[in-house]
Amino acid sequence: MEKNKIIKAISDRLSRTEGIDFEIFLSRKKVVSIGIKDGNLDYFRSSREIGLALRVLKQGRLGFAYLFGPTPGGLHGLADRAIESARENDADPHSSFHAGARLEVPNLELFDPSLETIRENDKIAHVKEMEHSALSSDRRIKKARRAEYEEVTHHVSLTNSRGLDLEREETSCTMSIMVLAEDNGSSEMGWELGNARFYTDLDPIKIGLSAAKRGIQMLGGRQISTGRCPAVLENRVVTDMLGAWASSFFGENVYKGKSLLKGRINETVASPMIQLIDDGLSVRGMGSAPFDDEGAPQARTILVKDGALTSYLFDGYWSKKMGAEPTGNSFRPQIASPPTTSVSNLFIGPGSSSPEQLLSKMDDGLFITEVMGAHTIDPVSGEFSLGASGMRIQQGKDAFPVKGVTISGTIYDLFSAVEEVGDDLRFLGRIGAPSLFIKEILVSGL
Repeated sequence: MEKNKIIKAISDRLSRTEGIDFEIFLSRKKVVSIGIKDGNLDYFRSSREIGLALRVLKQGRLGFAYLFGPTPGGLHGLADRAIESARENDADPHSSFHAGARLEVPNLELFDPSLETIRENDKIAHVKEMEHSALSSDRRIKKARRAEYEEVTHHVSLTNSRGLDLEREETSCTMSIMVLAEDNGSSEMGWELGNARFYTDLDPIKIGLSAAKRGIQMLGGRQISTGRCPAVLENRVVTDMLGAWASSFFGENVYKGKSLLKGRINETVASPMIQLIDDGLSVRGMGSAPFDDEGAPQARTILVKDGALTSYLFDGYWSKKMGAEPTGNSFRPQIASPPTTSVSNLFIGPGSSSPEQLLSKMDDGLFITEVMGAHTIDPVSGEFSLGASGMRIQQGKDAFPVKGVTISGTIYDLFSAVEEVGDDLRFLGRIGAPSLFIKEILVSGL
């Protein structure tokens, strides 16, 4: 069904109930997935999805309902379910929909029109190229466990009864590979990923070579003794840690006391080397958009400046609840869920030192290149105990690979112990970070 017909069908149905506001979120997705195994096409899948989420508001009572594949009869049922949902909820004066206003739409370069013109065979060939580059790079790379590509074309339409009428179109492309390295009875996995808004920003050969290198460099890894030592956290490890810290900045968690950042605006919460930013207007950013999923303009928000907390992140509801300015951070993880607070492009600002310069500062330390179980980090206290692997560093150089150790502490202590920030800012999805030199970290091993 066309957008205008959907809006008319829902509004006509809702007009039977006096004094009701509504918000319609329409999502159209096309997903293409490719898998390569042993140089051959393992699978090629293409799917389309049309989802619709409806929120209604009557006398402060908010209702929500959703469906996939809208039909005239389905839209009537959707409207009825949303109204019934509102009747079951308590009135809340902070519930509202974003008012329609003229929106200056920046050119964020979120849509790659070439995805429709690049031949399917060329995309398949590039995934094969990624796998081949890994397998042919070193005799110790024995097998590619997974070589995959996925692209998503997403069109969003957001309309409400307060005059809001917005649309955006975006694309995303992801290539990833996992390989097996073996030598002298030792075996290790190497994994790498690339993601971008534009297809040409992916480099399949570079991704394949990186996965192979990561597997090979860990061959023969061993434990080290328990103790405290300086460490450099590789940028992709820092993104894992930052992802666990992110929810502490959400207005909802702050209000409910589920964040140790409550009441700490302008206080020191990290090393003075840390600049933490959420930038929803970054060109080609994976979390960028002209407006969030409630229709508020996305923005650039500085959360931590020189180690001091300066702001939180809000969706529409929690900005009103806390009397704060909205930051444009309302997102819908899926059609079946109401909008909630999340990050756009959250990152630690880069420094001026290369990773090699960071490593050169350690006479005896650890270069941590992977952590396992970041999802187990306590979202409130920030406490963690994670399996880790990487390289033992002596006199600033690689000594031997390390695995089977555990690092522990709290997110707050970790980011407070940062002495220097690398220049290698890298995004994995919507979270980015450079490598960090940590003064001291607890490592449990032998």
